[in-house]
Amino acid sequence: MLRLFQKEEEDGDSDGKTMTLKPGDIVQSTKGRDSDTIYVVVDLLPPRYCLVSDGRKRSVANPKKKSYRHLKLLGHIDSRYFENWGIRDSLKNREIKKALDEFLRTEEGGLH
Repeated sequence: MLRLFQKEEEDGDSDGKTMTLKPGDIVQSTKGRDSDTIYVVVDLLPPRYCLVSDGRKRSVANPKKKSYRHLKLLGHIDSRYFENWGIRDSLKNREIKKALDEFLRTEEGGLH
């Protein structure tokens, strides 16, 4: 029988648990052309999507819409980076770049 509103697992990506993200989470894209790209969650679009930015190609003014299922949580931005958020988009982009660079430096050899 065809199920119209319930999608069965295709790749085994999801284990039935719903991932809860919040702005400031550092995530890695697992699907699509941007696979393996590291982003920061800048906004939530419940129930299935969030907006992500890397501060470079995907700025805060033009974030990428990604499904929660296609993201892997890696960490969180330190709260000191949130102090100036909300002032200007260019400041947010600078802070996002700085936070991601610091995160990649602290990881052993980076993620790539």
